[in-house]
Amino acid sequence: MRKLQLFFFTVGIFFSYASFSQSVSPAILNVTGGTNFFTFYRFEWSLGEETAIETLSSANIVVTNGVLQPGTNLPATVNPNTDWGKDEIKILPNPTQSWIEIDFFSKQQGKVTMALIDESGKVMIRKQFDYYGTGRIEKMDLSSYASEAYFLNIQLEPTGTSVMKRGSFKVLKLR
Repeated sequence: MRKLQLFFFTVGIFFSYASFSQSVSPAILNVTGGTNFFTFYRFEWSLGEETAIETLSSANIVVTNGVLQPGTNLPATVNPNTDWGKDEIKILPNPTQSWIEIDFFSKQQGKVTMALIDESGKVMIRKQFDYYGTGRIEKMDLSSYASEAYFLNIQLEPTGTSVMKRGSFKVLKLR
């Protein structure tokens, strides 16, 4: 009897080691949690799926719990067009109540300028950073702004052989 228990325990350990706690396509399945990429700060962990999305922040860290967003570990293909391709940039969650996350997957390199503009044309937030074509996640806190539609203009001034990119994205702020 003891050998049979040891056998089932060993088989259980083997299958739990070879299994994954989540799958992001086509659906999300969360039993415990998983995913850890140190480069560009991708950490996901979940103890179960929840319908609410909540973001907590302090001076140097932002934690969002809720529905996990798929696809942030897959870089885009090289896109020579001047418009951002659907696989080069993602903005989520949209609509939002507080934070938005802008995920860059483009392989183009240069200086990125982001401007959040309200409906009257006033620039609410402006950010600039160097982008090296290897993926990056930027976050913006919209919690102190009024509920309305905003436009997020994102432009990449190229370096080297890269191509200029520009686009405008509608972001809805609720409550």
